[in-house]
Amino acid sequence: MLARKIGIISVVVALAAFNAFAPSVAKASSSAEASKDKIEGKASKPLKVFVMAGQSNMQGKARVSTIERLLLAKGDQQLHSDMIGADGKPIAPEGVYEVYFTEERGGPAVKAGPARPGFGEVSDPNDSFGPDYTFGIYMQKHLKEPFLIIKTAWGGKNLFQQFRSPSAGAYEKEKDKFGKETGYYYQLMIKDVKEVLADPGKYHPSYNKADGYEIAGFVWFQGYNDMIGGDSEIYRATNDKPQFAEYTRLLACFIRDVRKDLNAPMMPFAIGVVGFDGPIADEKNSQYRFREAQAATASLPEFEGNVVAVRTADCWDMELQRINDKAYEAFKKKKLAENPKAGPVAIRNAAEKGVSLIAPEALPPDELNIYKTGQSNAPFHYLGSAYIYGKIGKVLADAMIGIGSKKK
Repeated sequence: MLARKIGIISVVVALAAFNAFAPSVAKASSSAEASKDKIEGKASKPLKVFVMAGQSNMQGKARVSTIERLLLAKGDQQLHSDMIGADGKPIAPEGVYEVYFTEERGGPAVKAGPARPGFGEVSDPNDSFGPDYTFGIYMQKHLKEPFLIIKTAWGGKNLFQQFRSPSAGAYEKEKDKFGKETGYYYQLMIKDVKEVLADPGKYHPSYNKADGYEIAGFVWFQGYNDMIGGDSEIYRATNDKPQFAEYTRLLACFIRDVRKDLNAPMMPFAIGVVGFDGPIADEKNSQYRFREAQAATASLPEFEGNVVAVRTADCWDMELQRINDKAYEAFKKKKLAENPKAGPVAIRNAAEKGVSLIAPEALPPDELNIYKTGQSNAPFHYLGSAYIYGKIGKVLADAMIGIGSKKK
């Protein structure tokens, strides 16, 4: 562990019951003092721990520089205010700490500290963050007490093999294309979470061994690598089941196994349903079908009231999408004028750089400003958008609290 890099993380949350969420009433002389005491952890109670797991979109691809876009969005100035402090830099919500397990080019990496983009003391516009950042901000608003986020996320990992959990059964291949054994990342996730739970005080200053900890909830935000394999044998539709039905089964196994391995049999679980490109109504669309397969897990009778599917498509930046489409059409028109025989594939391949070059002449100043400030990555990484990732973190926190309220 000491050989690993130290920085910060985002975590998946495990909720035990609504009382675990409800702010306790501190015995202070004023409400302000009571709130401060709770945040600083002076009240004697277990430290709440949230676990967050997944692939690259749980890692997070939103650049700090894209937070500015929120000032240009109607009705979203509050989200900007909740993320940016009086000094003009991203806040670190009081009492919220993270530990983040991932892989970098040099190998395994661990980052830990107060929750903020990049986990550094000095914010950089190029620092990135995921849904865990605003999850921490809004969960703190709900709880008003200290808590710890444990995030485990590795880019490009599927559920059918790499995150495959024990009860899902054997897979036809013993190792993935990188030489890792089937289920390797599931086992690594459990190992990393247990490592933190063995000594939470190493990662959160408010932890008191006498009071212990409680797993308050788990957030799962993954799916791209399974979705793009929709035509593979494992996810192909048959006469007996729809496309991606196996994902529903695998995720149900995953939830059961995580609860068992973390000794949290009724742990609240939130599924972040993929939402690239925003709402989709076409039932023949492969992503539509995958979303339904993910959401179907939460509808299983055994998970009623303790597992929720959160539709992240509703968080998509539709105004930015309209502007991107407008710039793309301008590029396409110019490309076809230059070469009438250019096919769709050639145009798409040239669009990555070409659209950004034509945008200044194709868009009016207000739209160009949104185009430039609103995105920093590809659509399958939610455009690297603070608008999108910020809203996703919020709805996940709200959903987790919602699970607790049903248990009241």
